[in-house]
Amino acid sequence: MIKAFLENGRLTSLFISLLIVAGLGAISSLPRTEDPHITNRFSSVITQYPGASAERVEALVTEVLENQLRRLEDLKLVQSTSRPGISVIQLELKDTVTETAPVWSRARDLIADSKSLLPVEAQNSVLDDQLGYANTAILGLVWADNSPVRADILNRYAKELQSRLRLLSGTDFVKLYGAPQEEILVELDGNKISQLHLTPASIAAILNNADSKISAGEVNNSQFRALVEVSGELDSQNRIRQVPLKVDDYGQIIRLGDVANISRQAKTPASSIALIDSQQGVLVSARMLNNNRVDVWQQHVSSAIDDFSANLPANIKVQWLFDQQSYTSDRLGDLVINLLQGFVIILVVLMLTLGLRNAVIVAISLPLTALFTLTCMKYTGLPIHQMSVTGLVVALGIMVDNAIVIVDAIAQRRQQGMSKLEAVSKTLHHLWLPLAGSTITTMLAFAPIVLMPGSAGEFVGGIAISVMFALLGSYIISHTIIAGLAGRFSRSEKPTTWYQQGMAFPRISQAFTASLQFALSRPILTAIVIGILPIAGFFAAGKMTEQFFPPSDRDMFQIEVYLAPHVSIDNTLEQVKLIDNKLQQIDDIVAATWVVGGNTPSFYYNLTQRQQGATNYAQAMIKVTDYVAANRLILQLQKEFDAQFPQAQILVRKLEQGPPFNAPVELRIYGPNLDTLKTLGEQVRGILAATPDVIHTRATLSSGAPKVWLQVNEDASLMSGLSLSDIANQIQMATTGIIGGSILEQTESLPIRVRLGDNSREQATRLAEINLVSASGSGIPLSALSYNEINVSRGAIPRRNGERVNAIEAYITSGVLPAQVLNEVKDAIANLSIPAGYHLEIGGESAKRNEAVGNLLSNIVLVVTLLLATVVLSFNSFRLTAIILLSAFQSAGLGLLSVYVFGYPFGFTVIIGLLGLMGLAINAAIVIL
Repeated sequence: MIKAFLENGRLTSLFISLLIVAGLGAISSLPRTEDPHITNRFSSVITQYPGASAERVEALVTEVLENQLRRLEDLKLVQSTSRPGISVIQLELKDTVTETAPVWSRARDLIADSKSLLPVEAQNSVLDDQLGYANTAILGLVWADNSPVRADILNRYAKELQSRLRLLSGTDFVKLYGAPQEEILVELDGNKISQLHLTPASIAAILNNADSKISAGEVNNSQFRALVEVSGELDSQNRIRQVPLKVDDYGQIIRLGDVANISRQAKTPASSIALIDSQQGVLVSARMLNNNRVDVWQQHVSSAIDDFSANLPANIKVQWLFDQQSYTSDRLGDLVINLLQGFVIILVVLMLTLGLRNAVIVAISLPLTALFTLTCMKYTGLPIHQMSVTGLVVALGIMVDNAIVIVDAIAQRRQQGMSKLEAVSKTLHHLWLPLAGSTITTMLAFAPIVLMPGSAGEFVGGIAISVMFALLGSYIISHTIIAGLAGRFSRSEKPTTWYQQGMAFPRISQAFTASLQFALSRPILTAIVIGILPIAGFFAAGKMTEQFFPPSDRDMFQIEVYLAPHVSIDNTLEQVKLIDNKLQQIDDIVAATWVVGGNTPSFYYNLTQRQQGATNYAQAMIKVTDYVAANRLILQLQKEFDAQFPQAQILVRKLEQGPPFNAPVELRIYGPNLDTLKTLGEQVRGILAATPDVIHTRATLSSGAPKVWLQVNEDASLMSGLSLSDIANQIQMATTGIIGGSILEQTESLPIRVRLGDNSREQATRLAEINLVSASGSGIPLSALSYNEINVSRGAIPRRNGERVNAIEAYITSGVLPAQVLNEVKDAIANLSIPAGYHLEIGGESAKRNEAVGNLLSNIVLVVTLLLATVVLSFNSFRLTAIILLSAFQSAGLGLLSVYVFGYPFGFTVIIGLLGLMGLAINAAIVIL
């Protein structure tokens, strides 16, 4: 076949054309994203249990659901937080799970089976499995004039935009943040219903029974079939007003509108609030399917927004808050520039060493191999993203080796007087097996990354896969097209000028020859001398600071705000507004977007949503002019906020690469008793807080939240005909109210909340003024039956894999490595006295790093075995195999020594570099031998 490539130029041209067409076609059709798609192995289960303390939520809801969910065979981790009135359970699947939909379906079935085991007052549990993906676009609807903001109107237009985005081709998921939950509020007049001898609970039951949204059967006969339904469903506020309650002594019908004020309004307090540039708004986050091009999809989104904006009122506008397309273009653009720079450098080096003609022939292999790699990526489904393109950059120096060896060998044989066909044939016959061995061994060196399970493997696997494609393409192209071109265009006469044969340095050549002769005459001494530096490199590796993934250089960062557990969402909002005012005064900040009462939409691939339903929490997405300003502002704002807002714990955090973790440094204490866990946690917090680079610490077992206890005189309540449950139900009606049916507006169902119309729910001192309705229908003030007192209750009870845990999180100065902080506190932590039945473990970045390294090394034995087999079969010699592998380990040692000398931490990028370096060493050793 090589004869055809050598003698038939049209065949070579056709193969080159085929590679160009296939590669360019792959570029235009391959999915294009910023980051690799990572399988979402995370979900949350949220269960509302209104009025329950954290202890009751844990015992009656969280533990019941955890026991059921642990029946999932693919479950890796169960974490939960029980707060007053809400249970949040976070699930993580095993790294081996790649198809998560069946697992989440099974989890929903288990949750449904648990419904009968939960308290009647507990609402339906909701499993959300869309939390682990980053959004492709985030939009904001804001009020555009100075009139009071109408959140309800913004909400309706946001839902319309949500519906439009869902209909776009390529859209995967759309969600609203900060949207008010609208409801129909029925505020009862307590005096009027007391005069009618009605209770709020009885009115709610009447209202619920008046809603006829149920089937009344069907009529069937020989001619037709028809459904039967009772008219009169609750479909409007006017219909609710007309619901009859009672007939008075004069025969007049008392209707609900006579004793209640009925209105449509947002539920209070709000579950979450969004702030967009200091103004309340609604966020709309959208995510693209992972098999689409982000640039094409975003064009569709932009067109849909333009059409939507054309029909908006003048006082509402849509803002782009985040789009992944700009980052994707910038990231891929930078990588392509690096690729071109590498190509130019390689071409210049080849011209200086091989001569112009041979350099051009070798250089042709680079774009052809890149096109071959892109074609392989298309047919294996590997998208274009930062990792796959990084793989091309890594492979740039490796994939040219085969072409250099073959072109140089053919040129030497031609100069020895061989014919074109003879020179090419003998070269390929002599080199095909050694080069195949070197190519396979280099591919095997990257195999652990491909075989690495879990999110980290999915994130970085594209690097290794694209390197393997490039190496395979390099081998095939160099043995066909490049060999044919080298045979056709190589000169038979010896070149005489430097640009024909490359530059020569006689003195350097003589010195190299002399040193080589000296080394060969003293092999033992030479082996000892050349082994000193590699061995020093391996010793230096044990002293290097570990950082598995480098930080992200991005023009964005996040701010997290924690207040005391008892703080309401309105109080949190006021604090956020003060912080936001400071941000608006900084010129380098382009936009600040907040979500109060929960997390912002994920704008980076490893941000987790772990603060749902936390009224004392807020998170901000900050965009600045460039990453240099971001790095500067992170340090500046952290110092300023710590000084100006001592009542809040404010964390200004840089975006990190790699698997998600809650905090850079995390120490978890497990045990059964909450008080003991709290005491131990305070000791650990004290140790961490005393460390110079720790700026904040927090414990997940939070301090107590206030709770109002009503001490009821049971004798007095018995005389009034009221049980404790009756009293509790009537107080609930006066404070939060209960749901008494719903109305259907188009495709939206609005709940009807029945509540006494006063502000007793806002002040503990007003509880005594609530009038209870006795069994006889007379009114009794609550103060006649009870008195209230405020005590401290648990703010949150965290659990991990079924055990109570107090996780102490430490946040460190930006730029400081977590491993460095851990090394400073490990002795003090080791001396901590831990009671029997309690234990401590390290989490945070360290745990994720160790897990990722363990996954990386999990297949190392298999890979090494295959690598040894390849080299042994290539040379049929164990001695030569040992020499080749020794050269690879020496190169790794020298690489580690270089990293240590220049002060870089040991991490994944170092591992990638070492793998490439070892591949080059193996190639060089095989060619020399």
